Amino acid sequence: MIMRSIRGARPPRFAYTWKDDKTLQVDYTSNRGLVDFAVGLARGVGRYFGEDLVVSKLSDSGFQVIFSSPQR
Repeated sequence: MIMRSIRGARPPRFAYTWKDDKTLQVDYTSNRGLVDFAVGLARGVGRYFGEDLVVSKLSDSGFQVIFSSPQR
């Protein structure tokens, strides 16, 4: 784990909640406040895997991902 190999590491924390079959809400907690980076990363992962996603920043501590097909 990164926390073991990097002394004093404080990686971001993510909590996930499914709002419906296509909408995933992601709560982001970090001392660095890089939620925009997390949003961009989610968009990039969607593109890489050929998924049709809509990723929207909801606040400084969260975003949502809407999938084109159900994920459950």
